[in-house]
Amino acid sequence: MRDVESRASEAKGAPAGQGGGAGKSGVARMIDQFTFGNPKEIVAPTFWLFFAELVNCIPAGIVLVSVYVLGAAFYPPYTVDAGLLAGLAVAACVLLLVQYAVELVSYWFTYVRAYSATAGKRTAYVEKLRTVPLGFFSSKRSGDLISSFADDFANVEYTMCYWLPYPLAIAGLLLICLACMLAFDWRMAVALFALLPASMALAFAAGRAKRSSRTKVLEAKAAAATELSEYLHGMKDLKAYRRTGSGFTSLERAYEGLRAASMRDELLAGNLTTLASSLTRFVVPLVVVAGMFFMLSGSLSLLDYIACAIVATKLATPMMMLATSLSALQNMMASGERIDAVMKTPSQVGERPAGVVRGFRFEDASFSYGGEQGRPVVSGVSLTVRPKGLSALVGPSGSGKSTLMRLMARFWDVQGGALTTDRGDDVRELSPAGLLENVSMVMQDAYLFRGSIRENLCFGRDIGQAELEAACKDASCHEFIARLPDGYDTMVGEGGATLSGGERQRLSLARALLKDAPVLLLDEPTASLDADNEALVQQALDRISRDRTVVMIAHRLKTVRGADDVAVVQDGRIVEEGTHDELLAREGAYARLWSLQTEARSLVFR
Repeated sequence: MRDVESRASEAKGAPAGQGGGAGKSGVARMIDQFTFGNPKEIVAPTFWLFFAELVNCIPAGIVLVSVYVLGAAFYPPYTVDAGLLAGLAVAACVLLLVQYAVELVSYWFTYVRAYSATAGKRTAYVEKLRTVPLGFFSSKRSGDLISSFADDFANVEYTMCYWLPYPLAIAGLLLICLACMLAFDWRMAVALFALLPASMALAFAAGRAKRSSRTKVLEAKAAAATELSEYLHGMKDLKAYRRTGSGFTSLERAYEGLRAASMRDELLAGNLTTLASSLTRFVVPLVVVAGMFFMLSGSLSLLDYIACAIVATKLATPMMMLATSLSALQNMMASGERIDAVMKTPSQVGERPAGVVRGFRFEDASFSYGGEQGRPVVSGVSLTVRPKGLSALVGPSGSGKSTLMRLMARFWDVQGGALTTDRGDDVRELSPAGLLENVSMVMQDAYLFRGSIRENLCFGRDIGQAELEAACKDASCHEFIARLPDGYDTMVGEGGATLSGGERQRLSLARALLKDAPVLLLDEPTASLDADNEALVQQALDRISRDRTVVMIAHRLKTVRGADDVAVVQDGRIVEEGTHDELLAREGAYARLWSLQTEARSLVFR
């Protein structure tokens, strides 16, 4: 047990694959964040962007050489090298092909590779969500993860394509130009780069200012996505209560909050970003004025003055884009941080193979959704789920029955006591995926995916028609499937919207039977069935519980009369346990529930 708790503590403190960033500089941490800890991914894009910018400077170099060649006509011996000019013209034409080739390679290394890398990271993001405890999703709105997967990854994707490698490439180009200008004329180099430090400082300030406001914009987008999802899923109820359109104020408030957050985001640092980029527009006038002063004073020739003006014109745009990209890069860090937070969420620990699990044992187990400080939902529970039999959990709503069932599937881990398998293994030491291989589940809110009934039942496995129909007959859904236009190939909408609640639940039961796991967990499997189908499903449960372990939550106590063991749950505790007849004989909590339900069924409404 101590070993389990130690590994869990280590997982909380330093998630696998996410450590090692504490001692890094701000730039290194930024690169790590956007490349998901693999900074080598931006080496090739940065090199090819730099090379592309360098090649794009060659036309300006040809123009410079042409200026000096033509300028020779104004200086002794007053001759122009026509052959050199012709060579420069040919070089310019060849350069067009070189530029095209370099741009093509640069595009592939920046955009195509970045898209491919981000696609892999999206898959890793989904895989990470698969390994985190279910409690993680309970604390998140659906729009948070949807917005993060869509907007945040789109921002990071474009950052890897452009905002991150571009300023690095431009910085390298400017350093080379600075060195050349210093060697050519240090005074003109100072004039050319004088405004760059101030522009960069303003860009960083604007980025820092927008970083926190950008986080609020992303949160507002997530809130709006959540409200829109609820609006669409609840359209039937909204129409029934005439709350569609302008009457649905929560959706209006969400979009108003998004508008306000976006306005604050732009107004907060928009002036600084504009000023940072505008400063670079004064580079050309400054170089022209300084060069004119030096030329009139006789310390700079006309040809050198023209050459400096051409260089300034060529570098003004990269300088402006450098300022803009630095501001945008800081802005995009909010998206990187949101993704990083999910990727650093501790996964469930446990590496031991689960083997074959056929039963569970709770030993003074306790659990709270709020952690150790929250209100206990399960408290001091000791319960044995025996192999190959039907065990039932009954009790009032909110008593902790569903929580106990989810603990068996390790949606969460117990926080006190222990939960072991029939082989004596603590489930916290077992591989979560291996444990779930032994468990099939049918929940109250049965969910079907967009696709055919066959696809929803098979879940990608190769299952024969005979086996498929046998499971569906056991779950009392074969007959209604056969009546559908395309039978098992009939398409169902998202969430199974084209089917009734009872049909969805019976399909979910058939899906669980097809998995053929040793343990079957059922959360009120007959809740949406009529009397005839309830009896058929009950017969199916009696059959399948002979060779597997079935745990069933039931509100209709008549469905558990044949159970091998019935546990009565109240306020997170087991207050009674035994067979149906034994519990009735005790005249306790179970007998009172039975009496209430029996009286309710006997009422005649006039």
